[in-house]
Amino acid sequence: MKKKVWIGIVALVATMVLVAIVSCSSKKETTVINIGVIMPLTGDAAIYGVPSFKAMKLAVSQAEADLLVKGVRVELIPEDSQAKPAIGVSAIQKLISVNRVKVVLGPLASSVTLAVAPIAESNKVVLLSPSSSALAITSAGDYIFRTELSEYFGGLAQADLAIDKLSYKKVACIYINNDYGASLFEVFKERFSKRGGIITFAEAFAQGTTDFRATLAKISTVQSDAIFVISHDEILNFVRQKVKLGIKVPIYTTPMFEDRRNLEKLGPLANGVIYTYYGSFDPDIKLGPTGSFIQAYEATFGEPPTYYAALAYDATRILLKALEITKFQPAELKDALYQVKSFEGVTGDMSFDKNGDILKTVSLKTVKDGNFTFF
Repeated sequence: MKKKVWIGIVALVATMVLVAIVSCSSKKETTVINIGVIMPLTGDAAIYGVPSFKAMKLAVSQAEADLLVKGVRVELIPEDSQAKPAIGVSAIQKLISVNRVKVVLGPLASSVTLAVAPIAESNKVVLLSPSSSALAITSAGDYIFRTELSEYFGGLAQADLAIDKLSYKKVACIYINNDYGASLFEVFKERFSKRGGIITFAEAFAQGTTDFRATLAKISTVQSDAIFVISHDEILNFVRQKVKLGIKVPIYTTPMFEDRRNLEKLGPLANGVIYTYYGSFDPDIKLGPTGSFIQAYEATFGEPPTYYAALAYDATRILLKALEITKFQPAELKDALYQVKSFEGVTGDMSFDKNGDILKTVSLKTVKDGNFTFF
């Protein structure tokens, strides 16, 4: 009797072991893909970087269920660049050496992107910036991509729209003294002058400048149809001081102006500011993919998405699409990104050219009654 009981116990244990082996072998292992993120999460440029990072997280969370079915989990590893090139360099070195990433979303600022691009290129790490626009990024390397319009195309359109749509003949210019500001100004100046426009005044300013009274005093001595301002959030003080000094010349600026916090900080002073707008993202759309993005962003974060959040959302989605093309092999990601054509993003349809650049439509917007609206 004891012998039979013993045999039964052995048989039961053997069965349990077999079931466990079969169960474990049938489970699909999950592949974790680490994606580095370099964004200004603190400092002056955080008003662009924080919404961008939120949008990245939203895009990943929306794709999470589908990714898990495919046995993949995506982890975003954020690093704060503060929009400073030296900090950005330290961030990408850490992401590559410690986190072993093969792909990075960001940076946001062109100066940071250009600083980290050689490191990404030499390590064969894909760098996909959602918002860097400096001309030099076009030739920064085979692993460098962006989903924002190059300032070469943006600057041409900015000059053409100034002449054709706004009838500006004379323009005073001030621009932030970094890769973004200097490159955009040069393209604008050359195109505007070639088409018969006159640059009445031009001056660069350092990032973080708050006092523009001396510059405005100089501008007031020349006759201009508009003041073309290329800046980050420095434009807030520029607008306030221009009004205080009684200068009536209108402001013409760039897509960076579209941030609802600018309206909150400037109030009625923002009315009449005109700016160019890259792509087709409209924060007032309620239907289709754009409407779905806006609703999801507002429901998740309790605030409307910014222009830069939309760019980051598209960059993340196009990156996930390219990963799917490679069957989630990051080493093959570069070639896969070049294969993505006519991707339907909330900022417009996107296809990468041979330089990792894209083309988008450029239009005019303005502030009317405290709201952003198409001109």
